[in-house]
Amino acid sequence: MYLPKAMVDGVPITDTQTTYYTTPANTRSLIKKATFTNDDASPVTISINVVRSGESVGYANAITKTKTLAAGETWSCADIENHIMEASGFISMVASVTLKIGCRITGFEIT
Repeated sequence: MYLPKAMVDGVPITDTQTTYYTTPANTRSLIKKATFTNDDASPVTISINVVRSGESVGYANAITKTKTLAAGETWSCADIENHIMEASGFISMVASVTLKIGCRITGFEIT
């Protein structure tokens, strides 16, 4: 069954690599849309990783590396769309300035 899910719901991204969503046990997740907004008066960068269970954040699972968002820019990350995560897989992100990039990621949990 496909259950619609707000995986990350309006959460500001910090300047420390942080897990923002983890796929529940006995479930797969399908990412459909990811939108980011820079609320700062200056450019801010963001990096996004989609990580398999048991792995660590690194270059092998980087979806976007230091993408610059201009002041006030809203950006939809097409590169993350349609990625599937198995149980315990997770989305991890970091921004160059804490709490200035808002994020919403939606998709489905598949049971």
